[in-house]
Amino acid sequence: MNYFNMLLKQGHKILIFGKKGQLGTSFKIGFNSHKNFLQLGKDDVDFLNLKSIPPIINEFKPTLIFNVSAYTNVNLAENNIDDAYKINGNALTVIAKTALKNKSTLIHFSTDYIFDGFKLGKYRETDLPNPLNIYGKSKLFGEKNILKSECNFFIFRISWLMSEFGTNFLKTIMNKIYEGEDLFVINDQIGSPISSELVTQIVVEILAKDKIKNPKEIFHLSTKGKISWFDIAIHTAKIMSASKNVNIKSISSNYYDSKVKRPQNSIFDHTKVEQILGRKLPFWKDDITPVIKKILLKTNN
Repeated sequence: MNYFNMLLKQGHKILIFGKKGQLGTSFKIGFNSHKNFLQLGKDDVDFLNLKSIPPIINEFKPTLIFNVSAYTNVNLAENNIDDAYKINGNALTVIAKTALKNKSTLIHFSTDYIFDGFKLGKYRETDLPNPLNIYGKSKLFGEKNILKSECNFFIFRISWLMSEFGTNFLKTIMNKIYEGEDLFVINDQIGSPISSELVTQIVVEILAKDKIKNPKEIFHLSTKGKISWFDIAIHTAKIMSASKNVNIKSISSNYYDSKVKRPQNSIFDHTKVEQILGRKLPFWKDDITPVIKKILLKTNN
C-alpha cells in the first residue's frame, strides 16, 4: 500500500525542511512533488537566520511539518558549537512554536547519539539521555525545545542511517573497497543500521493510519540485530565479491584517531513502534543488502 499517496489523499499539506540529505531525498521520491507538498533546502531557508522560518510556515499553512534538516557533522560540531546548537536546537523552538500556532504536527528526526551508550541492554524511549558529544547534546536540546513548545509532535530517533543517497558509512566503505584500500573498521561500537527508505515508509505509514490523536510521541527506529561497524564492512565486501581482494581489519575505538566520544551501545528497543505498526521490524541484512545492491548498480552503470 502506498502510504505516501494515502497521506496526501487525506488532505494533508506537507512541508519538509531538508532537501538533499538521505531522508530528504527519500521523502522527495515518496511524495513525488505533489501540489500539497513543499520541500525546502538550505538555499530556500537558513536555519542560522531564525526569523526566516515562521513566514514560510505561516504562508503555506501545512498540517504536517517534517524536519530532516540538521547539523550532522559530528567532528566539526565540536568546533562549531554555536552553529550546531542553533540549527539542531534553536531552530526547533521556532518551528515548534510556529507549528503550534498553525495547528500543525511536527515530525522531527533525532539520533542514538543522545545516549551515552553505557547501558548493557536495549535503549527504550523512556531511558534517560546523556550525550557524549556536541552533536548529541545539540540534538537533545532540540528534542527538549519541542517538548516545551506544547505542539503536537512525533520524534523519531534513528540509529545508523544508511542509503544510496548522500554521505554515509556504507557508501564510504564501498568507495574504499573499489579503490582497493586496506580498511580499519571499529569493532566495539554496537548497533543496527536502517535505510532511509525504510524510515520514511514507517513514518508515513504511522501518520497515514492516524492511530494516534493529538500526538506527543517519541519512537526508536532501527532494525533487528546486534552488530558492529566492522560486521557491516565484512558483509558489504561479501556482497561486492571483494572479500578476498580487500584487507579489512577490526580495531578498537580506542585506536581510532578521533577526539569525539561516541556511544558504544546504540541498540534500540522496538517494542513501541512495533505495537503501532502491528508487525516486527526487519533484520538488518534484509534492509541493508538491497541498498548495497542499488549502489552497486549505480556504480556499474
